[in-house]
Order: sequence, then structure tokens, then C-alpha cells
Amino acid sequence: MVTHIGGLDSVAETTCNLPGIPGGKKLCYTQINMPLTAIDDFEKLGETNPLFAKLAVSCKNHAGLWNPEAEKILFEHFNVEI
Repeated sequence: MVTHIGGLDSVAETTCNLPGIPGGKKLCYTQINMPLTAIDDFEKLGETNPLFAKLAVSCKNHAGLWNPEAEKILFEHFNVEI
């Protein structure tokens, strides 16, 4: 199960520290720059960041899981063509 989302800039640090990062799978999108962020942290981060607010709602609507709707929100925010 995916528990963290990040961008290309988080890949090296995530890989080097993988044993110390709790949770399940870490999904890094090479098309964006975004720090590795736990899905569980989206709601708190959403208090000051509209992207994370939208992602929190989407994940909440899908039993707390990463989902195609959340991915679409992320891609639209970073202007990634799919």
C-alpha cells in the first residue's frame, strides 16, 4: 500500500533512508519536484497549502488511500500531461 508521495527531488534521499521511513510503499513521480510526504500528513499540510488540502479530501474519499483522482489533482497542479 502506498503511504508516501514525492517527486524526483526526493528519490535519492528516500532510497538512502528507506529503512528509516515508516509505512508502506513510497511513490515518487519523476515528472514533478515535491518532497516525500506521508499521505497521513496531507490534511495538516492542507491547512496552509491548497494542493495538500485537495489531496487530503481525495484520499479521505477513498478510504485514506492514494487513488487515480488524487494523481490527477497532482498532475494538474504540476501541469503534467498524461
